[in-house]
Amino acid sequence: MGRVSLLLPGFLFACDTDVNVNQVTLTDEFDQAPSNAVDILWVIDDSTSMNEEQAAVRAAGADFLAVLESADMDFQIGLITTDGDSTNTKAGVLLGTPAFLDSSCREDGNPADCTYADELAARFEQGTGGSDQEKGLEVALAAVRKPLSETFNAGFVRDGALLMIIQLTDENDCSDGGRLGPTATGEDCYNRYNELTPVGDLVSDVRDAKADAGEGDVIMSGIIGPDADTNCSFAVPGKRYREAIGMFGGVEADICLSDYAPIMQSLGLVATGITTNFQLTKAAVYSVDDPATTEKDESEKNPVVEVEGKVVPESAENGWTYVDTYAQIQFNGEAVPERAEHIIVTYYSAGPVPTGG
Repeated sequence: MGRVSLLLPGFLFACDTDVNVNQVTLTDEFDQAPSNAVDILWVIDDSTSMNEEQAAVRAAGADFLAVLESADMDFQIGLITTDGDSTNTKAGVLLGTPAFLDSSCREDGNPADCTYADELAARFEQGTGGSDQEKGLEVALAAVRKPLSETFNAGFVRDGALLMIIQLTDENDCSDGGRLGPTATGEDCYNRYNELTPVGDLVSDVRDAKADAGEGDVIMSGIIGPDADTNCSFAVPGKRYREAIGMFGGVEADICLSDYAPIMQSLGLVATGITTNFQLTKAAVYSVDDPATTEKDESEKNPVVEVEGKVVPESAENGWTYVDTYAQIQFNGEAVPERAEHIIVTYYSAGPVPTGG
């Protein structure tokens, strides 16, 4: 089985600073998601090589929905493709009628009468006639911001709901903001890689679009091509998607697998909104040295993490660990905060958060 990694960000509420031993100290405060509402945007690669992968997601769709149903999630699910070419008049537009599926039938009537499972399964298979320039990050942004958020996709991104974006693609992202030009080919996505829109810019724009719609966090996940050393013959490493997933947090899953059931279950768990990783405002001073054998002054001390006023120990089993790649506090095992619990992290700043490119 391939790698499935969880990286989930929290929602930043406050930041206070002071100075101690020539270091800036920060206090970041978060709340675990209080709501069971989630808006899920699937971005499906519809290029020529994606027939089997679309079928695999469809086959495991019930596993994804089962997790949402068992957690009694209030969900909305919409779907777009990675085809962001200027000739595609539906780029970023939610596909199908109605534009998105929801769980309201479970509350308004007999759950046995709900048809969203069959309808979602049909939408997963979008064919293979789309562009060979897969612009998954760009089309996801278009789907959740104006003008589409006020026209074709109105009502999809809700105030107070978690927004979860899920990418399915066997290529790297080619979001270029039009810079490659109308005659570009799929090869230009790699030959002119430096002309693509920086991943950090797209991530910031998605977060801004969500903020325009109201409260709630954003998570991105992906079923993508793994690193080159573990890749399969039909997939390209999804480097830009991996960077975005790291910044947003979520599940990074291997598209080379033949059985997507475990992947879809993991995606469903992430969609429940119980966050394990919380994004700090700045990178934290962190040392792996044993404090019993290494003297440290105040400015070298590791973060102090509290949940509901109680200090949480540093532990990879039932405590917290620091993810220096993204400057995140990760909770593990029984230490994961419950819904609506309050988290406080106090730490010394080590500089800006890594942003990728």
